[in-house]
Amino acid sequence: MLRLARRVSPVLAGLGLLAALLGLRAGLPDPFERLRLAGFDLLQRAAPRPAADDLPVRVVDIDDASLARHGQWPWSRDVVARLVGRLQDLGAAAIALDIVFAEPDRTSPARLAEGWRRDYGWGAPTDTALPDHDATLAQILARGRVVAGYGLLAADNGGRTPKKPGFASLGPDPAPRLPGFSGVIPNIPVLEEAAAGHGSFTIAAGQDEIVRRLPLLASLRGGLVPSLALEALRVAQGEDTIRIRAEQGAGAEGAVTGYTVSIGGIELPLDAEGAFRLHHSGSVAQRSLPAWRFLEAEPGSELGDAVAGKIVLVGTSAVGLGDLRPTPLNAFEPGIAIHAEALEQILSGHHLARPAWAPGAEVLASLLLALAAILAAARAGSRLAAATALGLVGATGLADWLAFTRAGLLVDASFALLAILGGFAAASLARHLLTERDAAHLRQAFAHYLSPDLVKALASDPGRLKLGGETRAMTFLFTDLEGFTSLTETRGAEALVSLLNGYLDGLCGVAMAHGGTVDKIVGDAVHVMFNAPLDQPDHARRAVECALAMDDFATRFAAERRAEGVPFGVTRIGVNTGPAVVGNFGGARRFDYTAHGDAINTAARLEAANKTLGTRICIAGSTVAGCEGLAFRPIGTLMLRGKALGVPVFAPSRPTEAAFDARYGAALARLQEGEEAGAEALLSLHAERPDDPVLALHARRIEAGQRDLRIAA
Repeated sequence: MLRLARRVSPVLAGLGLLAALLGLRAGLPDPFERLRLAGFDLLQRAAPRPAADDLPVRVVDIDDASLARHGQWPWSRDVVARLVGRLQDLGAAAIALDIVFAEPDRTSPARLAEGWRRDYGWGAPTDTALPDHDATLAQILARGRVVAGYGLLAADNGGRTPKKPGFASLGPDPAPRLPGFSGVIPNIPVLEEAAAGHGSFTIAAGQDEIVRRLPLLASLRGGLVPSLALEALRVAQGEDTIRIRAEQGAGAEGAVTGYTVSIGGIELPLDAEGAFRLHHSGSVAQRSLPAWRFLEAEPGSELGDAVAGKIVLVGTSAVGLGDLRPTPLNAFEPGIAIHAEALEQILSGHHLARPAWAPGAEVLASLLLALAAILAAARAGSRLAAATALGLVGATGLADWLAFTRAGLLVDASFALLAILGGFAAASLARHLLTERDAAHLRQAFAHYLSPDLVKALASDPGRLKLGGETRAMTFLFTDLEGFTSLTETRGAEALVSLLNGYLDGLCGVAMAHGGTVDKIVGDAVHVMFNAPLDQPDHARRAVECALAMDDFATRFAAERRAEGVPFGVTRIGVNTGPAVVGNFGGARRFDYTAHGDAINTAARLEAANKTLGTRICIAGSTVAGCEGLAFRPIGTLMLRGKALGVPVFAPSRPTEAAFDARYGAALARLQEGEEAGAEALLSLHAERPDDPVLALHARRIEAGQRDLRIAA
């Protein structure tokens, strides 16, 4: 059951976050919409639409240089007439004016003379024919192929509805379903009547004011009206009618998902709001020509090649005139350039589409991809899981890129990426928390067996859990309980286990308190090592202090048990310092963190030598050498079987015994020098303290005729 919970919990965590994302997407769509649009903008910046070598559309730009040469805006309409007439003469297929002439030209001589007569009583006679710039421009417009622009307003201002081309609709009437406008800023009647077409230059922006679509159809007071670009296309094609076919979902009453507009042999897709999705190419230098060049051009100019047979849009990029819009590629794109980009796309047959099935497919793909990432995070190893998640992210991004660049499809990868990363993170976090919980339990369990330092070292550096070892100087402590075999024969199994557990728990607690690592517990014996796995420069001193503390605990424990009628024996301890190889030994399936070397064997034999010496603690001279400041009583040189060299051994001394130990040390030194007085002094000390086990040992040896300090064991 616990194993099942470990497997299921990360999956449930990932699915929970996925459900939360879906809920947020449904209840709070705005951030997700902004993220989607940002993703589409990123695709546009990464793969802008390549401009054709022979551009089918030109922009005649009333730029700052043109204003500097021919005066501030608005220009008098005879100047505009000259500009439009020049374009007609050069053979433009259609000329669309991104300008509205909403009032008569105040600079016309006829209007100026009328004002002078009215206001000042002087001026040209009323029967004198004076130029009228509006009439001049109307005459130029009447020559044909000119589309006049107008603006749309949300509120009704009483403006006159402009003339409209013919529309032929197949399916539901588009007008009620398109963005509606009630107001309009039209051209003055004389210009409107003269123009070959009329279109709105209104540009719609997204929530963040970035232009990604151009409305080609709109509804004005319940009737269809075309955009400036759409009318320019109609006039250039020489068509009278714009045909519209509604695209619907399943069934005759299915929701309208978009429109297909046909003009001549050209078909273009619009979304459900009548807008054309733009694939921006950014600023293209050869697309735009300054207006002053046409106003100042000499006969025989090469400008004819630039505009002949092309759709020409006349507008402004001058900063002061304020017709600059942000796009995914340019923070300040002239409005006229946006109309030009739309026409270039249409004429090249390049369309971007967001199919009606896209949102549903995106959600389904997001769920499947996120589920794969969640399962990988829950079941696979960390590297494989991370590689899987990154692979899913990369595959999603690649699919999105290919859909955009190869098929012109706008597919939202942002939610899928969010779902993959979010689901993976949630599942990984849940798995990490479970692993941490298990590791805590493991550390708690192993703390009963290993030094907390070792547990921390292994937890912080799992690399230590590999086969292999290192040679280092270490100190080893071995304990053994006297009479354990007979104790097992007289006590019941349950009572023995309880008794032994209490004893061993106390010894291990003492060892760990002194920084020792409990290497093994064998029956009643405890093996402790110092200076591994962590460095302990004072390992010899730690081991001696640990031995003294163990002796105190064991003495108290044995006395308490004897008081209860349990014949609990004496604990013997051996301590030795020397080089050993320490690390993980075993095989790939099972290994043990332990040490090997002669120093360990010697420590074990010193523990056993206590029986011969009559002591409870036997410490090697190699350990004493590393315990400056501690007091010891020398015993002699222990001659261990199989070893050529003897081992100097000592017993710990209490500070209260300093004076007596000084006398003992002097007597032992004299014995070692071969003086008979040394033997007599030791016998005298033994008589003074007959219960001292070390003096009793030397007394027995002296009485047996031995005068050296070499003791066989």
